[in-house]
Amino acid sequence: MKFLKRFSLFEVTLVTVILSIHLYAALADAYNFPNVWFKRDDAYYYFKVAQNITEGYGSTFDGINPTNGYHPLWMLICIPIFALARFDLILPLRVLLMVAAVMQAATAVIIYRLVKTHLSQAVAIVAASFWSFHFYIHAVVYENGLEGPVAALAIVYLIYKLSIFEMEWRTKPVTTRQIVEIALAASIVMFSRLDLVFLAFIVGIWVVFRGRVIRSLLPLDMLAIFISMVSSVAYRTGIDSYNTIYATSAIEATVLAFGVKILALYFFGAYLNPRASSIWKVLRQTFFALTTGTIITTALYLILTQIGVAKNFPRTAFLLDWGLSLFLLSMIRLAAFALSRSISVKTDSPVAELKGNWKTWFNEGLTYYGVLGGFLAFYMLLNKIMFGTSSPVSGQIKRWWGSMPSTVYERPASNWYAFFGISKDAFNPWDPGTDIVLWLGNLLRGVFPSVEMEDGRYYIAMAILCIAGLALFFANKHRAVHISSKLTFIPIFAASGIHLLSYSATSYGGVKEWYWVSQMILVTLLGSYFLDLLLRPLLRIKFARLALQTIAIGIFTIFAYNLTDFAVTSMRHNYFDPDRPYMDVVRYLEANTPPGSIIGMTGGGNVGYFIRDRTIINMDGLINSNDYFHALQNGEASAFLRDRGMTLVFANPRLLALPPYFGQFAPFLERYSSYGGKGLFYLLEEPKY
Repeated sequence: MKFLKRFSLFEVTLVTVILSIHLYAALADAYNFPNVWFKRDDAYYYFKVAQNITEGYGSTFDGINPTNGYHPLWMLICIPIFALARFDLILPLRVLLMVAAVMQAATAVIIYRLVKTHLSQAVAIVAASFWSFHFYIHAVVYENGLEGPVAALAIVYLIYKLSIFEMEWRTKPVTTRQIVEIALAASIVMFSRLDLVFLAFIVGIWVVFRGRVIRSLLPLDMLAIFISMVSSVAYRTGIDSYNTIYATSAIEATVLAFGVKILALYFFGAYLNPRASSIWKVLRQTFFALTTGTIITTALYLILTQIGVAKNFPRTAFLLDWGLSLFLLSMIRLAAFALSRSISVKTDSPVAELKGNWKTWFNEGLTYYGVLGGFLAFYMLLNKIMFGTSSPVSGQIKRWWGSMPSTVYERPASNWYAFFGISKDAFNPWDPGTDIVLWLGNLLRGVFPSVEMEDGRYYIAMAILCIAGLALFFANKHRAVHISSKLTFIPIFAASGIHLLSYSATSYGGVKEWYWVSQMILVTLLGSYFLDLLLRPLLRIKFARLALQTIAIGIFTIFAYNLTDFAVTSMRHNYFDPDRPYMDVVRYLEANTPPGSIIGMTGGGNVGYFIRDRTIINMDGLINSNDYFHALQNGEASAFLRDRGMTLVFANPRLLALPPYFGQFAPFLERYSSYGGKGLFYLLEEPKY
């Protein structure tokens, strides 16, 4: 009972509604699960591997090829659940749906508490309702069966820990235990989705350099340096050439620029409080630091190129990078100057600051990054030993896809909108925040009625909203600084930007909407902050405050009703015949292949999970072995799979003729049946031609 008393009435109601909706869905007819709720093929990669682990086959999708093509924490959660698959294939899906619902409820409660503590109760109710019941968030994060639920929970828990830390470090000495606890929370975030390593890393900067301006400037500088270098190369070469030829060298130059430029910025005094001197001195320090850093970076890269360590690089990109990075970092310092309070105490020089703080910084940095880096190093070493590669093979394959001039799979960022993450398509990490952009864009039809201006209206609306948001932010600068530190806006924003560039700037093919969990959380918290700013004058009036809370409860009711209606109308009860096959394609394959067959498919996650007495091998490599990836690259995939017992292929032959397959299977295929635009082929031992 003491535990229950810790929850407010709204929190109890929120949790009850979330769990009730999902319990109704979890008890629906079995046919609903692969066709309505867990529809994504990628989710079944987890499910089948988890099932195979529990049955003693190891980390493998097909029971033949070892694989690490998944995020580890979600797999650990799936393993005990899919031990139930030996009794009933649908039972673990029902259980997983409820596990995800519990995570969703926990995430919503933490968001509510964060926003209520630092903003207002009315806004907190809206924020929690938005996260819990918005169709897009629910569909992308909670209905896919992928790692979204644990990633979202891990991120908001880390923000919650940092919020507590932010309130405590100013009045109490920071202990090693606090640093370790935050590092452990950051490690959980990292393993929930491995691409969240950037957030985990930047949080260390935020914690170790507390009380100094560098904690705010350094994460933003890292983002600016990344943007500047890769966009300079892409502008110089063209995005298509960048993706196919220069992406790797651009990342190498960026890593080099990080180390050199940040050191130069520090020792030239660009990380001292901008109010300690005139703004012109700050800009002058930035100019000399970046000029020096650019010269050193260019010289070092040219040396590395000469000795064969680095790859060819468009040298004029260094000059473009100097100009762009100077502009971006100067804007950051102008913003810092505008947001900072005036100080009367003379600040130390960079060297004096380093002498006075290096022991604390070193010890705390060693503690934080020792924990984080230790876990990461152990994970990478374990993967190298078990799978022959230190990182998931699925990510390597998708970057290989992106390096091809054309491929049957999704292309990497192919225009500037996608490159910078403001595209209306896959490279748009800011949904559902962009709903308001679309709304404003529609309002602009009266000003720009031309059909050809549809995209233009979208980006004009985005520019208007960004300018208005910045104006509102700077008009309330003291509160903006306070809330930004409590809700860790700077680390999340910088990490989200670097996270985006880690895909768009590395020619990554096949970006999916569920990658952007940290951005969805940032949109939710930033939206809450701006809503609070707009409502703040009313929140000071008792009657208006009560009225706003009532309206917020009404919004909660509408959101909850809409999701309930979706669950009731989509997840039907006693509607489908219990004997109806879960998937028609599974019935077809079982009718047209003998028991014990080993069948190759591009994708094949859900088929691999539901098919009986047969084995599905994944041919695109996303949930296959590192050895298969290299065989596919070398044009030896057919022989590789034939040696492992695969005798049948179910695929679209036109797909197999295109990159990344390059027609290497065609000489070995003989069709004997067709279904749904795909062919069922024998995989011959010898080529036909």
